[in-house]
Amino acid sequence: MKRNFSTTIATIATIIALIGFAALAPEPFQALLNTIKVNVIGNLGFIFTYPAFVVSVGFVLLMLTPLGRLRFGEGAPEFSTLAWLGMLFATGMGIGLVTWGVLEPRYHVEAGSSTDQALLYAFNHWGLLAWSGYLAIGVLFAHAMYNLNIAKPAESLLGGGFLSKLNLVSLVVSTVIGLSLTFSYAAEPLQKSLVQFVGIDISPTLIIVVLTGFAIASSASGLNRGIKWLSNYNTLFALVLMFSVFLLTNPGEILSTFGRLLPEYLLSYPAMATDIGLGDPERKAWLADWLYAFEASWYGWFIFTGVFIARISRGRTLRQLVLGVMLVPSLFSCLWFTVFGLGGLETGAKDVFELMASLDQYGVLSAILALNILLFFVTSADSAGLVCEMLTVERSRAFWIVAMASLAIVINWLDGDIFKVILTLISVAAIPVAFGIFAMGAAFILRLRRGNHDDSVLNLAK
Repeated sequence: MKRNFSTTIATIATIIALIGFAALAPEPFQALLNTIKVNVIGNLGFIFTYPAFVVSVGFVLLMLTPLGRLRFGEGAPEFSTLAWLGMLFATGMGIGLVTWGVLEPRYHVEAGSSTDQALLYAFNHWGLLAWSGYLAIGVLFAHAMYNLNIAKPAESLLGGGFLSKLNLVSLVVSTVIGLSLTFSYAAEPLQKSLVQFVGIDISPTLIIVVLTGFAIASSASGLNRGIKWLSNYNTLFALVLMFSVFLLTNPGEILSTFGRLLPEYLLSYPAMATDIGLGDPERKAWLADWLYAFEASWYGWFIFTGVFIARISRGRTLRQLVLGVMLVPSLFSCLWFTVFGLGGLETGAKDVFELMASLDQYGVLSAILALNILLFFVTSADSAGLVCEMLTVERSRAFWIVAMASLAIVINWLDGDIFKVILTLISVAAIPVAFGIFAMGAAFILRLRRGNHDDSVLNLAK
């Protein structure tokens, strides 16, 4: 299929307009975002959570049927299982877990929740509901590309007309917005680490510019070198940090809390995932700020991460994807929040850097954390640039990385909690993305029902 330059130009124009609005009229920009969040996401947030819940249950059931043996493409997997899991973790949530592992449980406890309830909230926001969307998009694109031989599913499944092009624009824009949050996740802690280790206070803008250079350099090295090797180191450093916090705080309490809360999370998952705050205005406002906002932000990441998952999953089966993309990462996310959440609350740390500094006076853990954040960022930005390139025109990866950085710089000029501002922006941008994803899913199912797929699906039970 020919590359659609008009769609790319429309996407660029949209991003420029967004950056200009935020830069020239910051107060109206934030006011508009908050109005949409309260009135749209607050009342209709279930359009994000209900489909994710159904998908998470549905894929577990499919995994247990003969369809679990469905293989995406032919031949052996391109990457080893460890390398594959490392890239999934680094791209899907690595830097977000590092940032929110201490922050979110503390937010909830300071708002009056018990420690157990705070951790259950975090489990719900970062567990099955989040990873199920990555899985769904990954499976859709992997089957479309490798079994149906559809080169550009995001366009072809919707017919390639005006609505298809509009959907493609929203997908790329949401990816750019989502990765602008990653720039902010990386810039603030790296700024703190430079002050701690070098004694130099560098502006977040300059740090973002330097990070952009790293991401572009990684993109030039190719998938099998840049993203693959960085992801391996990312995962190793993250495990070192998690086990260090585990051993240096209260291992017994962490294990007992995790063992107690994990079954509770699984049992209460249907109720938590489908909560709409019926008849409780305060609960609905809370859902808009947390569950709905997080789930909407995942929709903004679903395409970028799901397409990347499809790209690295050729040769793997549906059962492997359900386990590797949803179940194992959800379990790890719950463990991560238990370790860092309890560690942060026990030490009184306000963020992950304070936690590391309180546990290690020599600064070794803080240095590993800074390096981990840097590598997580480079992996996410590089893979997001790759996905934007796949969805638009060839040789455009560096441009999309620069676009993400530009938006992040402008957002960092705004007042207030930068993470919350961008989380709100992603949530609002995810509204059209959600409908585009639903339309692609429906078109994909109709394509399968018409029988335009290879015989491997029909012969799975043999």
